[in-house]
Amino acid sequence: MKLLMLMVDGFEDVEAIATMDVIVRGGDEVIPVSLMGRKEINPKVFPKATVDYTIDEINYTKFDGVIIPGGPGSFKVMPDIPVVNEIIKYFAGADKLVAAICAAPHLIGKLGLLNGKNFTVHPGFEDQVIGGNYLRSSGVVRDGNFITAKSMYYSIEFGLKIHEFFHGTESKNKLELSLQGE
Repeated sequence: MKLLMLMVDGFEDVEAIATMDVIVRGGDEVIPVSLMGRKEINPKVFPKATVDYTIDEINYTKFDGVIIPGGPGSFKVMPDIPVVNEIIKYFAGADKLVAAICAAPHLIGKLGLLNGKNFTVHPGFEDQVIGGNYLRSSGVVRDGNFITAKSMYYSIEFGLKIHEFFHGTESKNKLELSLQGE
């Protein structure tokens, strides 16, 4: 599988890197793509990150799913970038994976795409989700082709749930054991 990861200034470092690490260890490809119009991005914690592509250099319809890390960038930068909504709507409409962690699930929810679905999100953003069933006590939730996670603490579990989406529970369990050194 080939997955698109949307990157902006202020992304949560752990949510992007840990999730990507788990997915790559599971044998899939994650392509981080800048929405900033430049390849250098300023994460929340570390001074800078560099990606190989900007959104204008790729065809997102060729990917099997989209992953959206949280952090301040997901609520201070992404809402002002029109292609974010376009990408989310494309993947949701094509019944492809739409995965978001921390505050980022609000981007899906404000479009009404989680209406009638179970989800989680960083506390404080649940009111921006139209019509969904907020599972506050859940760290990671899958409902159909949507996977949402509450915070950076759940980044590895989030990556495992994404792997499970494509490869099933048995493969996910094997990957999880390998991450534990078993």
